[in-house]
Amino acid sequence: MLLYLTAPKFYFFTMNRLQACLFLRMIPGLGNVSSKKLWEFSTSPEAIFDRSPEDFLSLEGIGKVLIDHLKGWRKYADAVYKEEEKINKHQIKPIFLGDPAYPKTLSFCPDAPLVLFSKGNFSFTQRRLISIVGTRSCDAHGEKLCRELIQGLQGVNPMIVSGFARGIDIIAHHQAIKSKLPTLACMAHGLNQIYPPEHQAYVAEMEADGGFVSEFMLDEKFDRKHFLIRNRIIAGLSHATVVIQSKIRGGSMITANFAHQYNRELFAFPGQVGKAVHGGCHQLIRSQKAQLITGADDLIQAMGWTPTPQPQGVQKKLFVNLEDEEKVIFDCFKSVAQESLDNIALSTGFSISKTATLLFKLEMKGCVKPLPGKLFEWI
Repeated sequence: MLLYLTAPKFYFFTMNRLQACLFLRMIPGLGNVSSKKLWEFSTSPEAIFDRSPEDFLSLEGIGKVLIDHLKGWRKYADAVYKEEEKINKHQIKPIFLGDPAYPKTLSFCPDAPLVLFSKGNFSFTQRRLISIVGTRSCDAHGEKLCRELIQGLQGVNPMIVSGFARGIDIIAHHQAIKSKLPTLACMAHGLNQIYPPEHQAYVAEMEADGGFVSEFMLDEKFDRKHFLIRNRIIAGLSHATVVIQSKIRGGSMITANFAHQYNRELFAFPGQVGKAVHGGCHQLIRSQKAQLITGADDLIQAMGWTPTPQPQGVQKKLFVNLEDEEKVIFDCFKSVAQESLDNIALSTGFSISKTATLLFKLEMKGCVKPLPGKLFEWI
């Protein structure tokens, strides 16, 4: 139990984990790395405040100045109490380091935040996470690459992660929504606000299947110095990061370098030589930090992923009048979700050209859908 006074109020309660994390967030000089050391030494964030601050002097990197700040933790009680009230009021869900709901990918990072604040409808459990980043001033080619990449990733059903900024970020979120993939925005401010304001139009759809995360407290405003903090979350969350168009300097390159430091898979699209908007991608590829990709198939193969079988909508298509040769094609999809052109030709005994013609007719009838990599899906 803890008793402390901050005029004009007395507080007497058992400290919960959220309150402990908020205290640690407010104490000057205590970053994520130091806070994690105190936690591991004390077995829980709450237990930190049951110990004498001098107990932590034995820890590497914890000096007298930090101990003096830690001794004054009670002065932040009013601010912690108010922040907790606002978090509850805005229905923000805290996700704590060490809990099953916390992303395992991020927990491996040495500077992982003790608490992530979240809004929306998503889970990190059993989820492939792909971050897609790029310049705010992308051209039509960059937008096309981004949209086609996400469309091609539907078969592996990832969550698409980005930073909700203008340009490639918001294109990635929007295409994920269109492709019925969950999408998560990592924000550089508190979750009771939206920046840029024009992206408010995407919030409802994102929260329905995906949402928002931030390590910033609610009233912390959008600030350029927050980008560095936010970008490491984008990189740390994900199994793979893809850079689509970036100059040599910029936020996307910072995210890419974090991904490299965290030993995550990093991919980049090449572009026209000499064009500044591709300079960052070329540098990543040239320095062998990133693998060159030209589409979703390259990424899927590099990650060693296989498409997840999707429920088949065969029954509703049985009423379509199929010719005898089309029925032979249909038989190839009875036990698989997707099949390649070559395998269909091999199974049916038709030539490649005849198989392609029959598949095109079936596509026109609304029976099959072409996918990247010469794959087809019966719908």
